[in-house]
Amino acid sequence: MIQKKRQWPAVFVICLGVFLNLTACSQLTEKPEEPALSPDSEAAERSPETIKENQADMPTAKMSPQTMYQILLAEMLVQKGENSAAFGVLYPVAAETRDPKLVERVFQLSMSTYDLSAIKESAKLWRDVSPDEAVAWKASYLMSVREGNVQQGITFWKRYQALSTNTLAQDLIASSIRVPQTAPAEYGLSFLTALQKLYPNEPAGIYGLGAAAETYGDYPTAIQYLEQAASLYKKEVEKDEEAFVAAKVYRETNRLLANAYLKSNQATLGMKRLEDYVDDHGDDWLMQERYARLEVKAGFYQKAEKRYLRIIKNEPKAYTSKLSVALLRLERDEFASAEKLLKELKGVPQYRSSALYYLGVSAQEQNHLKQSKEYYEMIKSNDYLVDAKLHIAEIEFSSIGLKKTIENLNAVKAISPEDQIKLYRGKAIFYNLSGEKEKAIEEYDQALKIDKNQVELYLMQAMLFYDLELFDRYEANLKQALTIDPNDVDVLNALGYFYAEQKRELELATKLLDRALSLAPNRFYVLDSRGWLAYQKGQYQEAESYLKRALKIQLDDEVLIHLIHTQWRLNKKEAATRLWKKYHSKFPDNQRLQRILLDLSS
Repeated sequence: MIQKKRQWPAVFVICLGVFLNLTACSQLTEKPEEPALSPDSEAAERSPETIKENQADMPTAKMSPQTMYQILLAEMLVQKGENSAAFGVLYPVAAETRDPKLVERVFQLSMSTYDLSAIKESAKLWRDVSPDEAVAWKASYLMSVREGNVQQGITFWKRYQALSTNTLAQDLIASSIRVPQTAPAEYGLSFLTALQKLYPNEPAGIYGLGAAAETYGDYPTAIQYLEQAASLYKKEVEKDEEAFVAAKVYRETNRLLANAYLKSNQATLGMKRLEDYVDDHGDDWLMQERYARLEVKAGFYQKAEKRYLRIIKNEPKAYTSKLSVALLRLERDEFASAEKLLKELKGVPQYRSSALYYLGVSAQEQNHLKQSKEYYEMIKSNDYLVDAKLHIAEIEFSSIGLKKTIENLNAVKAISPEDQIKLYRGKAIFYNLSGEKEKAIEEYDQALKIDKNQVELYLMQAMLFYDLELFDRYEANLKQALTIDPNDVDVLNALGYFYAEQKRELELATKLLDRALSLAPNRFYVLDSRGWLAYQKGQYQEAESYLKRALKIQLDDEVLIHLIHTQWRLNKKEAATRLWKKYHSKFPDNQRLQRILLDLSS
């Protein structure tokens, strides 16, 4: 069947994975590293306070009075926070005197200017004046990669590594952190791939490429190299239990793999690949939390909840896990126990908005609309503000109508692109509820102008095309979505079921639905689609098997219709009749189900 998205996002889907930010593996190096050379580098390295501390490192060579005046003027500008002006004063002096301390000072200043050309020029000057200074070469290789000059970056990196006091492994891992901070994915991955080929037998190079790919969101590449790295580091740890650094990298590799599998919608495969590590490292609570998220994604909710509860028991401040348990309970309509946890989280400042939001959701699900609206109105921070406004609009819609609802949503200030998309999507939903499907389609078009890579937008818009019987556009939307994410289960299912219904492209439909089942073997609607496809291919025994599994997971009227059809074809008319008698009264509004036996008999 085509699984239509809920008009409002499922509770547990919204939150899991949002609150735990993945940290880079900066602790894997024995020594602290200088920041990447980008406007988003660590603030401490470029702050006026840090620059002030470095004033002691001033030139010692004899300077003319005019030169000393310019140096003092630059430092006075630094004190006033005018670092760009200070750089403009000091750079010509450093270039003329070529004093090593002064040149280093200019480089420090360049880092505070946000001016990439200033950073590049000062780094070049520094390496010319102090060719044995490792940091100058680090700055140079990073700037080269940023500009797409990968080969020059490799040349500069070799020089840096020859001068570095770090081990090769430390520098390779550090590069995997610095490069994504500095360079776009196209150049960064090309550089790190070349670096890995330069040292093919060094596990840190394999790990670094995989870690950087995960940061960039290139999950197939990330999984490929992180799997290799995990295997190599596991052998190192098994060989030497005292291999502390190897153990840390091995741990981080598995954590990154969990995240890559989760974000690439390969939860079931990720669980299988990471099962041994999770069983052997029961006290790696961060990994346990990520594995629980995989279990949720794969539909193993009870297992996930047990894992979250064990995390909470051992880590009382594991607030993300507590929130996750609350949301799993909300999904099962266990409102009282969910709200107890959410009220506890309401007192934790960084979780207050999320707790209020889901308390609102809980009250709304129970039809306590006044209380729900009160919770939503208590949210003031931007992280949940737009979501809360959308829910308030949902509550008020029936009483104020479409026009006023759209006016209210147009008045909401959405700062981030993500929130702007939420508003377009919300308005599309209200237009659709009012029967104005063409306007709903237009709202999705506006959302896709902001981000043309959001699979869910294509899928939701496709459902409108389906309702309007614009099947060519429906098919085109789903195909476009699969070019963005070939592992999206709902898109694979929607397109595969569409072909089954149309009785065409049945072999392609088989590939699509088998892929969806391999990713989500317990989703009833995917099993239903696969069963109906088998029916259309005349494989009735196989169809019955899939459809019985689907019905066991979820009592659904569409699954019932398909299973009754199949059993009738198999000449199991008594079984089909018993099935209809047992369940048809639960779906009084489904006229197809109510008259199915009459239709089959005729």
